[in-house]
Parts: sequence; structure tokens; C-alpha cells
Amino acid sequence: MSVRSGVTKPLLPSPLLPGGTIGICAPAGPVKPERLERAIRAIAAEGYEVTTSPSAFAQRGLFAASDAVRRRELEEMFSREDVHAVFCARGGVGSSRLLETINTRHIAQSGKPLLGFSDVTVLQWLLWARERLVTFTGPLAVEWDGDLSERTQRQVFRMLGGTADSDLLADWPRDSIRVLRNGRKAAGRLLPGNLTMIATLLGTPYCPDLRGAILLVEDVNEPAHRVDRLLFHLRNAGVLGQISALLVGDLSGEGNGDNAEHSLLDATRGETYPVAMNLPYGHGPERMTLPVGGLVEFCSETMSLSLLEPVTRAAS
Repeated sequence: MSVRSGVTKPLLPSPLLPGGTIGICAPAGPVKPERLERAIRAIAAEGYEVTTSPSAFAQRGLFAASDAVRRRELEEMFSREDVHAVFCARGGVGSSRLLETINTRHIAQSGKPLLGFSDVTVLQWLLWARERLVTFTGPLAVEWDGDLSERTQRQVFRMLGGTADSDLLADWPRDSIRVLRNGRKAAGRLLPGNLTMIATLLGTPYCPDLRGAILLVEDVNEPAHRVDRLLFHLRNAGVLGQISALLVGDLSGEGNGDNAEHSLLDATRGETYPVAMNLPYGHGPERMTLPVGGLVEFCSETMSLSLLEPVTRAAS
């Protein structure tokens, strides 16, 4: 079901420092040019230089460009000495097409943080599976056009800069988080991502080892019956019997809410680990930026999600 990397020690990216250059590329779907232009201006206003790949503003059917071009431009961003971090322009569709050809070793050795979300989940999970590279799940570049709260934007740069609070929930209200099963404290590698995209990785050679992981999922515009089906796909594949906690962010879609709660409890029946929902992680304007592969501890009593080790290298 999964690939276990022979590397045991995680590879950490260098921090993104103020004044650094952010490269934006489009490994998945196309963006509306006017939205990306507004987003670039907003990112630059935070004190960063911004450069874009040639196809960042392009469209070829469902995608920003052909598979070969999107893969090459993603890899080139990690080759450029003048780029210090790589942001994905948007999600949508297309990342799965790159899994069999992408040069994960090249990306891992660059030492640059990668920020992506949604469809990009599969690239981030592949990089963890193959290279033990810590990447970051968080806002897509285009969302800086006004879709994000100030708190969300601020946490992105704190996380990538290595200055985030050790409790990843410190900046967020916790009263909306619902603990469905208390269990014990749980520690493990945090593997966050989009539920639909995670399900597509199961049974492929691109799925990381999920034993002992803290799984955090979200999805958007998925009705209750599909969320239930996806959760039971994880159960039937053995995933929900291997992890150390199941955390859930936003699940927007018709009929979710109580139905999602019942599905979560039923899909994890027989397990004793913590299960919680409504964490600030999803497609809305308020969301955490999280390290894919970071070592964390979740405590349902204190409602904390705490980093147990750094997720970026020490600044030089």
C-alpha cells in the first residue's frame, strides 16, 4: 500500500526570510490572470520579491500547460539560485499526472520550502514518501488576491520563516473544535491534505507509510454521501487502523455536519485514538499552514497541536 523511505531523518527546508524571492509556478490547474496579478502585488506588499514561471498565467484545457511543461517549470523553480521558496499558483486538477516523472531528489536537495494545497496534496505526500522532505500545506498563491484573512497570511510567513508558535493552534479559536473521541495524547508525523486526493494515492507506489501518523483531512464541495464513502475507503484500505489520530478540518458540502460526525465515528469504530473535527484547516479564508511530515503531538484535553521538533533549518 505504501512506500517506506530508507531515509529516517526528515529533510528540512531553509527558512524563507523577509526580502526573499518567492517563485510561483502552476503544477496543476490554470488561474485567472487578473486574480494572480492582484495576488502577486499583495505578496510583494508583505516584503518579498516575486517571480513567476512562464506558464503561471497560461491555460491548456484543464491545466496550466502540458504535463511535461508543468513538471519542468516546477523543477526549474527549485534550480534557480534567485528563488528562495516555491508557491503553487492554484490546485484544481493535474498534480497526479506528474507523480511518475517528477524528480523528487532534485526538489529535496534544493533546500527550499514548497507551499501548496488541495490538488497539490499528492505532490507533497510523494515528496514525504520518497525523500522525507517536509513541505507546507497552506494557501495557494492566487488566494492572496483577497480570499485570505490577515491571520492566515501572517501564519504562512511565520511557518515558512521558522518563527511559528510551537502550538499550531495558538492563533486560532478552539471553541468550535469538536472532540468526537477523546483517547490519549497522540504523537506522530503530521500528514495533512485533501481527503479526495489522499484516497487517490492509496494502492499506488506514491503513498507514504501512514503507520503512527496523525492524519488531518479536509475537503470542499463534497456531499455527505461522498465523504462517508471516502472515509470508509480509508478504513477498508487499512489506513484508519494504522494511524495515531484522525483530525478533520473543513468539510464543506451538502449534508455534512451531523452526518460527517456519524461517518467519522463509524469509520473509526474499534479505535481508541483521538478523533476531532472542525479544525481551522480547509478551503476557507481562515486556515492553518501546516508542515507535511512534521512531528507533532495532539492533546484533546488542552486542545493543542504542538510541534515536537523544528520544521525548517536553522537560519544561517
